[in-house]
Amino acid sequence: MRQTFLLPLLATLLVPAFAAAESTADAQREAERLGGTIRTSEVASSGSVAWGEALAVVDAPVESVMATVTDYAKYYEFLPHFNQSRVLSQRGHNALVYMQASIIHDSATLWAQMRIFARRPQGETKIIEARMTEGNMDQFAARWEITPLADGRSLVRFRLLVEPDLPMPSSVFTSQNLTNAERTM
Repeated sequence: MRQTFLLPLLATLLVPAFAAAESTADAQREAERLGGTIRTSEVASSGSVAWGEALAVVDAPVESVMATVTDYAKYYEFLPHFNQSRVLSQRGHNALVYMQASIIHDSATLWAQMRIFARRPQGETKIIEARMTEGNMDQFAARWEITPLADGRSLVRFRLLVEPDLPMPSSVFTSQNLTNAERTM
């Protein structure tokens, strides 16, 4: 009876440790494959517009990258096309942020109130997500995943999904999501 109880308990304690080690090793292998490049890809979403994803090695430790990613008031400084980012309320890494961007050569303005929050880390990977709570778009979401590398650098994955309520083909927005994810890096 006692062995029956201990085996599942031991398995639940060891599986997350192995998963985290595998995740860190995977991140290290991915970083070696990337070298100094940024890899981009489209990731399917629930709608007609796909996420843009960029993956890169950043020459900074996780703490520095997290400090930048969680400085929500300065998003307008490095997110393409954004000209405003105001923190409305914040507790730790969780915040409500107003963001505004100009598109189509400043002929249209997109705005959103975003709920930004820290997810539970997956192994050593820290995760920050953002979801639109209000705005003039059909969808707006983002996700940062920051994983430490053995040499003190960070592997950063950034996903962006912006779907404006404009009469244009979804392929235009997918292309912009991809381009802007890469430019963010």
